[in-house]
Parts: sequence; C-alpha cells; structure tokens
Amino acid sequence: MAVPASTLLLPLLLAALAGQPAVAAESEGQSLVLRSGSPLQRIAAALRGAVTEEPRRLQGGCRANAMRLMPPPALKGYQQCIQDKQSENSTQDWSVPGAELDAQVDCWCEFNLTHTIQDYQCCDNADLYPMCTVNCTPDCNSDLAKTCIQECPSMCFESSEYIVSQGLCKNCDWLKCWPALKCLTKYAQLSVENGTVNKTCNEKRFNNGTQLGKYWQCWKDAPKQSSHWSVLSSVVHCVCREGMIEHTRAQSCCDSVLYGGGVCDLQCMSEATCSTQEAQTCIHTCQSRCTSYEIAPSEDCMSYCLEKNAPCRKFAACSPPMLAGLVCDDGRWPEASSGCCSMNQTNGRPGQLLGCPRLCDTQHIWRLDGGRSIPWWSRWQPGPGIVVQCTCEGCPTSSSEAVLKLDSTVSDGIWENGQMMLVDIARRQGLLYGPNRRMQELMVMRNDKILEVLKGKEQPDQANSFLIAQINDEYTELISEAAKSFGDDGYMLTHNDAELEAAAKKETKNSIVYFITTAGGCTIAIVAAIACATRVIMRRRKATPIIQFGNNNEVVIGNPVGEGATTVSGTPVTEEPVTVSAPTKGSRDTPKDLS
Repeated sequence: MAVPASTLLLPLLLAALAGQPAVAAESEGQSLVLRSGSPLQRIAAALRGAVTEEPRRLQGGCRANAMRLMPPPALKGYQQCIQDKQSENSTQDWSVPGAELDAQVDCWCEFNLTHTIQDYQCCDNADLYPMCTVNCTPDCNSDLAKTCIQECPSMCFESSEYIVSQGLCKNCDWLKCWPALKCLTKYAQLSVENGTVNKTCNEKRFNNGTQLGKYWQCWKDAPKQSSHWSVLSSVVHCVCREGMIEHTRAQSCCDSVLYGGGVCDLQCMSEATCSTQEAQTCIHTCQSRCTSYEIAPSEDCMSYCLEKNAPCRKFAACSPPMLAGLVCDDGRWPEASSGCCSMNQTNGRPGQLLGCPRLCDTQHIWRLDGGRSIPWWSRWQPGPGIVVQCTCEGCPTSSSEAVLKLDSTVSDGIWENGQMMLVDIARRQGLLYGPNRRMQELMVMRNDKILEVLKGKEQPDQANSFLIAQINDEYTELISEAAKSFGDDGYMLTHNDAELEAAAKKETKNSIVYFITTAGGCTIAIVAAIACATRVIMRRRKATPIIQFGNNNEVVIGNPVGEGATTVSGTPVTEEPVTVSAPTKGSRDTPKDLS
C-alpha cells in the first residue's frame, strides 16, 4: 500500500502494527535479534524502543513537533518526493516486494535527511529510528549485504500482507541489516525480473481501477437484509458481477491477504443456475437460518451455509433476495439494500434516520462498512454516510395491523411508560423523593395529548407514531426542566447533602413533638369530658314516685299483707306478696304468685 503524504516523519508503514504485542528478544553473543513472525513487527518494536543493539540516548533534545510545524527544506523535499512516486507518471514499480521501503529510502537519501535529522537531534526519536543508520551508497558485495540477502528473503518485506513460511524470516535481524537496506530492495527487483520471485500486489493500479468503484456501488445497493447470508451474498455476487476476480489477478493481488483475500478462488454462478430449485431452496433456507439477531452466525448456519465446504456456500454468488415482511411507520415498505425504514427526525433537525419501525418487538441495526474485512475493500464505503443493515422482528406486516398494534400499545402502556419515565428523569436529576408535583402534572398533559392523536386515525401515517414521538420528546424536555427548577417539593436543588440531612432530622424532631403534644391534649380533653358528664349525671339523680296502678292491675311491693288490710291512695302497700294481674304462662286470667 502506498504511503500517504500525511506521513511526515514515519517512513515505514507501521500503523497497522501499533496494536501488536511486544515481541521477544534473544541474545546471541554481542547482538540482539528480534524474533517475530513479521519483519515489520520487528521494525515496529525497534522503533518503539523495545530492543536495540546499544543503549538509546535520551530524546530530550529532539523537537519533533516543531519540525513538523516548521519543516526544514530537506523534510519538505522528502514529502514531495513521496508524493511524486505515487503519481500517475511515476516509474516506481509498486509490484516489487519492499517497494514502499525502497521509495522511502530513495527519497531519504535524495535529500540527505540523515544530516538534517542529526542536526535536530532526532535520530533516536521513536518515529525515525533507525533511518539515520541507512547507507545511501552501500557495498552490496560486502559480507553484511550478502548475509542480509540470505537471512532476509525478499518476501519478508511483505510478511504483514502475505502468508509466508513460518521459518522464512526467523533469522532476519532488521536492525543489523538496515544499513544495507538498499541492497535488499535492489535484489528484490532483480528477483522479480528474472522470475525467481513473484510480483506482489500493485496496490496503486488496483485502487485506480474502474472495477473497484463499480464494485463499491454494487455492494452498497445490493440487498443486505436481516441475515449474515445476505451480507456474504452481496459481496460475492458483486465481486462476480463487476469483474473483481479478473482485476485482482491482473494486478498480481491474488496472494495478498489484504487485497486478494481469497477472491481469486471464488466460483461465480450463471443466472440459469441461480434460478434452479436447488439454488433458490438454499438461498431462502440460508436467509432464515442465518438471521442476524445475534452478532455471530450460529453453528447450524455456518455448517449449512457459510463455511467454505458448506452445501449451500456456492450459491452465495447469486443475487441476494429482496425480502420485507414488514411495513414502516408511514405504511411504505423498507428499502431493499438495508431493510431499514427512512424516518424524519422528531427533534426538528434536518435529515432522516434509518432504522426499524417503532412498533417492532426487537430491533438491531448493524454497521457493515469500515474496511475491517478481508479483503479490505470488500466492505468499504468511500463516499459520505455509512452502510447499515436493519434486523427487525415482531413488526406489523400490514397497515391495518400497524393501526391496531399502535392503538393497543399506547392505550395499554401509556400510564406505566409515563411512571417509569418520571422515575428515570427524577433519578438522573438527583431528586431524593422522586418526581415532584409539577413533573407529574406535565406527564398527565403528555398522556392526554398522545391519546388525542389516536382519535379518528384509521390509516398509519406520520401523524401517528411520528407525532407521538414528537410529543414525547417535547414533554421529556419540559419534565426534565421541571425537575431542575422545582427539585424535591419543599426543597431547593442548591442544598448540599449536609443541609438536606439536617432538614430531614429537624422535620423528624418536629413531627415527634407535634405527636406528643397532640396526644397529651387529646388525653386531657377526654378526661375532662368524662368528669363533666359524671357531674351532670349526679346532679340530675332524684327519687322516682310510684304511681298507683289501675283498679284491676295491682302491684304489691315489699312484705306480704294480710287479708283485710287497707291501702291508702298513692301510698305503697307493704307486707303482701307481689301479684300481677297481667296474663302469665300457665294461666291467662288468674294472677300468678311470683313470691
């Protein structure tokens, strides 16, 4: 890959190696040899100061930032030289192993940067070491050059991009061989010319090919809905349709992991083959087996659809299916490429959002671009925006179903939703006693407005879910502002924790005093009431006169009275048994003796 012009001081392509673990070092006599599977990893470790042949000097004298901001003429010339080698008319052969390093060393030596960097005391800077040790006019017949050519084969330059034998570069000591680097790149050129070493990928020509731009447009527009299968199928189908296999071979990129990535081994399918029952059965079965509700495909999906030797893998070259099975909030179907619905923003900002319908039970939105794939260009989006995939489940499949689900969702869950939202806002605003009165009043107003939207709506349109979301956003802001302005009822939000605790203790103390006072007062009042009632009763107590009964109903109280005894009117008769002339059990007319 060509070096970008923005790489000012770092002459090596090490950005991809920045996250690699530090490599181990082994001592062999007086030299330290880095051990790693990739020579560029060894160089990166050395530049980071992991291992060096001799103690590194402090970098206190280097002013790298000042040199970047105010570059000397030699450094500016180096930058321009790199740009020229990347231009259309450049004679630089980028298909030779180590072409990047060769171009950088040529420009370094052309402007004698070693002396400039020494003057700035930056040779030991981590971005530059060991470039100051390079010999611009090396003796390629010297023992050092011959040894390094044998220990560092040409493909070691490309071991970060190509798969090379594990033992091919194990004896290569890049720090020792750096002074003879021009001899190694020259030997690589001769090896390509005589056919002993294959050409490496010409990244520059690959990137400038018209096929690549057509592929990107094809992949962006291809259906990538709801499954891992559709993502793979969109890549393979567009590779076949836009001639990327031939383009990769023409630029000697088939063996490159970054640029080839197995593209040259793909098997393309004709339209006739893709229309057969076998192909269509595989396509639709894999679409359902490989759903992207989870970030990784299932074992069943891998073994039946995605693995290299899976029975349905070859049909990934066919066009991926355009499926929907859901309707968007405005009644339209989702777009074919992503399976997403386009929605206006509810906050009033310009532009639209892509996502699942709001009434779906589960919603996943995955980003597919970014270049983190093999080959790197297979899922790259060169233009503005991003490439996404919507995986939506439990969505309305028709307009009538959407109306019913919207009505039931809002009607059944609006109160619970409001209460949970109040608690969430109160917690976020630090309220100790939960939502205050003003917040609750505003929530009632929100609920009334949302229910008003549903009245008279017979078709799903933006006035349904969109207006509901807009009303919710509006009142969310108002309720949040009420939480800030009113705080906990009776308290200000400016109180600190100590003041709040003191206020709580004071309120508790006042409550206890009030309870004791009230209880004591009630007790005294009750006792006084009882005393007054007793006094009134005692004063009203008098003798009750006995009124004489009628002639036929005599009542005698006291001792028995003998026969012939006389009575005085109004005076009770004594010494006689008590008789009652009223009817008693056993005799209806005869008075009964009760003595």
